[in-house]
Amino acid sequence: MKIFDTRSDRNEFLRRAAIVTLVLLFFVVFFHKRVFVVIKSGEAGVLYSVASGTDIKRTYGEGLHIISPFNTMTIYDVRTQKLNFSQSIISKNGLKIRLDYAVLFKPDRNFLPLLHQQVGTDYKNTLVAPCIEAKIRKDISELAPEDIFMMDRGVTEKNEIDSLRKILVNNKVQIEGYFISKVELPDIIDSAITAVFARQQLNEEYRYRLAVEQKERQRKIIEAQGVRDFATILNVSPAQWRALDVTQRLAASPNSKMIIMGSNGSGGLPVIMGDQFTTVPAAGGATVRPATPNRP
Repeated sequence: MKIFDTRSDRNEFLRRAAIVTLVLLFFVVFFHKRVFVVIKSGEAGVLYSVASGTDIKRTYGEGLHIISPFNTMTIYDVRTQKLNFSQSIISKNGLKIRLDYAVLFKPDRNFLPLLHQQVGTDYKNTLVAPCIEAKIRKDISELAPEDIFMMDRGVTEKNEIDSLRKILVNNKVQIEGYFISKVELPDIIDSAITAVFARQQLNEEYRYRLAVEQKERQRKIIEAQGVRDFATILNVSPAQWRALDVTQRLAASPNSKMIIMGSNGSGGLPVIMGDQFTTVPAAGGATVRPATPNRP
């Protein structure tokens, strides 16, 4: 059986095949990006169909997807993102406060088609940023500058995260963090608050010094009572006990030394205390006193 009756029929077939091939090549070249859609790591897609509109029942995950060239796949970044804010806010008493902070967020993957349908791709500027700025402005405007200066940032950040989550969860956005980086008060308020805290710290220092001196006083009283009890038990005077202590310390010293001992009347103690500084015992227990200068 002959496929082509004549050479002209064969040429006509080749011509039509070439046209079909060119059309397919044209289609692939110009529509491959609309037909073959690659969703990368950390991304998700929402499909819009010309026939049925946005597919709100499915969020397309990572990988290769083949769609109709007449449909559109919108790709979103579903990883954690950060927005930086710098706001000038009027406080409770009418003073201007500058607050710098950052918010971590990401779109809720399960509700991404609804977010796309209701808000759009610019949801960060259309939805997230205005809601956050309005909430922070409301909360800070209820505080006085001194309250802001003394606030616990950890507690404040946690409370703001909880509040923002309640606001944005209905808008299909998840809040993951809120961090205050800088609080700038008016110079006059900042100086006044700093001076108050400086005085408070000075008072604390004085209290500490008084406590230390009080403990030192108690220590000396206890030490004196111990010396008194010791002297009473051994029947020695505090001066004699101190002389014995000094003698013991001198004996423990590694250096060579000569100690002049007193007479029997002085208890045989070293010549270091009281009137013995001017009295030197001689041999046989006699007492030798320094010569008195001749007076005219």
